Amino acid sequence: MSSAVVLIPAYKPGAEMTRLVSGLLERAGELLAGIVVVDDGSGSAYRPLFDAVAGHRAVNVLRHAVNLGKGAALKTGFNHALLAWPEAAGVVTADADGQHNVEDILNVARYLTAHPGEIVLGVRGFEGHIPLRSRVGNLLTRYVFRVFTGLRLSDTQTGLRGWPAGYCMAVLPIAINGYDFELECLMDTRENHGFKVTELPIKTIYLDGNKSSHFNPVRDSLRIYFVFARYCGASLAAAVIDSLFFYIAFHLSAGLALSQVVGRLAALVIAFTLQRNLVFRSDASAARSLVKYLALLVVMGVVSYSMMNFLYQRAQFPVLAAKMTAEGILFLVNFSILRQFIFTRSKTANGSL
Repeated sequence: MSSAVVLIPAYKPGAEMTRLVSGLLERAGELLAGIVVVDDGSGSAYRPLFDAVAGHRAVNVLRHAVNLGKGAALKTGFNHALLAWPEAAGVVTADADGQHNVEDILNVARYLTAHPGEIVLGVRGFEGHIPLRSRVGNLLTRYVFRVFTGLRLSDTQTGLRGWPAGYCMAVLPIAINGYDFELECLMDTRENHGFKVTELPIKTIYLDGNKSSHFNPVRDSLRIYFVFARYCGASLAAAVIDSLFFYIAFHLSAGLALSQVVGRLAALVIAFTLQRNLVFRSDASAARSLVKYLALLVVMGVVSYSMMNFLYQRAQFPVLAAKMTAEGILFLVNFSILRQFIFTRSKTANGSL
């Protein structure tokens, strides 16, 4: 029978962690190969809690000397699980704060062992009384993630996930150590590894208003969305330059096509530099990226011109309004192509957002 490993990253946990481990040991049977708990620099005051769970034969407790972040704790656990249980189907991650009950964790483990090539997300329905910061944070992340990646996921912030062994190995070199590591992994799934993502419904549990969570809704959401914000800022700067030169050229020449070319060329250097070095922080070859970038520019220029010409000639839009409308429609398409095919990053590159 195939089995899975449960990984619990913990930073300054409460008694919920020990109850969770005890419940898993009582009900797991042969489904679990073992349990890994990562103490992410909680400090000496919390050592008795970790020592209590370490007393079980099936539990391995790993420690960070200082707090390195949830992403670092997950990678520490992945690495240990891959080495200690190489035959396991994968790793099921669960939070230490009591948000995931035993049966839901085991259901994710059962699905993972039966479908070892799929990533499993335990998704919450968010029914009943939900803390406002959690409801808003999940709703916002879900829709932003969908817009920028095309992945329609119900719960992008769930900590209950089934990770196939091959996927655990693939994401280990990602150099992101905070909460954004999990989001980066979901984005990386689609781009590089082709794993199918399956969602399983789980109970929505928030204990005491979710006060035990170390997720900061402002700071960590900003880290998650910062790449999008940088793209918007760089695109806005390029659009201003593009539109300015386009408008000047149009009034001098009265030629739509020529004005479009002038505007594009004026914005090219600034857009390429900002997007490569600031937005996507790509370490791919500059020359190769530039060739692909120019090809995309030509294609999108033709598409944009066709849309703009239709709006200007047929729909009687003012010329600048026609241009901005066309560019706005193509904005998200450009982001996806730039991130996935042009300004790529190696897995060992600095992955901070």
